[in-house]
Amino acid sequence: MKLRNIFLANTAVSLLFALGLLLMPAVLLDIFGFTINDGAKLLGQFVGVELLVGGLITFFAKDSRDINTRQMITLSNLIATVIGVIVALGGTLSGAMNSSGWVIVVMYLLLALGFGYFQFFGPVE
Repeated sequence: MKLRNIFLANTAVSLLFALGLLLMPAVLLDIFGFTINDGAKLLGQFVGVELLVGGLITFFAKDSRDINTRQMITLSNLIATVIGVIVALGGTLSGAMNSSGWVIVVMYLLLALGFGYFQFFGPVE
């Protein structure tokens, strides 16, 4: 596996959720069992903006030849995805999200494993 592939996987997941939250926040929030009101929809859109940023960063960095830049982006994403696993797991186990929350836990976990591999064990490309 190449770092480029984990960057593209992160891009795909981030942009998919970003578009969902930006364009139809009520639908996406309802899938995961959140109470929907105007504040929740607005907060969902703000989260969508941040997911858009993360997805675009990994998209534009996927072919970067600068090792330091790639390592910093990998470490940043590793930290964020590990925290994402913890938050999503807590949200799912507490009942704040319905059983669809496990999808978020698994996505964060897979991305964390990928970024962790390249941070600590993967080949320097």
